[in-house]
Amino acid sequence: MKQPFIPNNLKTIYPNPAQDVFGTPAVIFRDHRWTLPVIFCAYEAGLLSIPVQLVTFDRHRDALTPEAVIDQLAVFRRDEGSVGELVEIVRDSLSPRDDDWIVAGMELGLIADAIQFKSDFENGAEDNPVREYLDAQGSIHRLFSLGRPVCELTYHGALVDDGHRAAASGLWETMGWDPSRPDRITPERDIVCDIDCDFFTVSWDTYTIPFDYEMYAGEFHRPCQSAYYDAYTPVQFLRTLIRNASGVTMATEPDFCDGVDKARAIFSSVNRFLLDTELNENRIMIDYPLAYPNE
Repeated sequence: MKQPFIPNNLKTIYPNPAQDVFGTPAVIFRDHRWTLPVIFCAYEAGLLSIPVQLVTFDRHRDALTPEAVIDQLAVFRRDEGSVGELVEIVRDSLSPRDDDWIVAGMELGLIADAIQFKSDFENGAEDNPVREYLDAQGSIHRLFSLGRPVCELTYHGALVDDGHRAAASGLWETMGWDPSRPDRITPERDIVCDIDCDFFTVSWDTYTIPFDYEMYAGEFHRPCQSAYYDAYTPVQFLRTLIRNASGVTMATEPDFCDGVDKARAIFSSVNRFLLDTELNENRIMIDYPLAYPNE
């Protein structure tokens, strides 16, 4: 276990102790926007350099622009704000729907580019899988919007077809991915592997349905074929990504998983089927009252 890096005064926000997943420190918490202070704390502890490359697995895009607070984010970045100031921003200024934190992280100087694997079964491939964002400091960021790993690792997918629009726009270099060597990921910047539990759900009408065993098997353990390999699985990709990341963040998101019971079941299934039971579930709170320092 690596040395804890979340300050004690933030334990009400991050009550779960950091654990190692395949040798990489992981922090599990409730709401997705609280990824940003984790990145900042890991930077202050010397575990990674910022801005990081974010590789996220999420059913929702979470990439709206926080127009109303751009100036506030720019001031934090310019003045090299403290973790306490960042907590106030996340608490008071970012969307409680967790839909603008990625672009906010770019404005704060915490995130360089974002690569998102989505699990929206209702929609097909993105018409435009790459979007550029110009922040208030004049830096250009790329947001790669991809499909499910099982699709992107198969013929014509973004991770195997160098003519794919995302690949041609620098996806492989950004992530440090070479399909001829899928057991290695060597990014140009430190990577944070980010997981939202609602990735592992299907939305149907008013229902939110967690993945069952058959879906984990089909989506992550079914061999993919391409010009580079005959039997590479998405779970191998995920584990390689984690092993080569500087940190793992995981949001339990009970509000978007249709309640704490479903979120707990999803977390347990992810730990079992994808993380090889690396996490000690007995030390993880899925839901908890949100309390902030000095309240």
